[in-house]
Amino acid sequence: TTETTTETNKKSVKTTETILKIISTNPKIKSKELAAVCGITEDGVAYHIKKLKLAGKIVRIGGSRNGGEWKIVQD
Repeated sequence: TTETTTETNKKSVKTTETILKIISTNPKIKSKELAAVCGITEDGVAYHIKKLKLAGKIVRIGGSRNGGEWKIVQD
């Protein structure tokens, strides 16, 4: 229903904002840690990270295994 969709969208936006906030304070955070903090799965984190990357809000500098980090792109 429309109510359920609206609630899901609000939850998704809140999770995305939470991930951005966490990345801003800890750019080297791992997706496993993000999942634990946000209360979602690692696949859920990957979904939100993909959305943020496609929107041009974050970029990855370096690899995930070699001490890379996230950078928030300023608008």
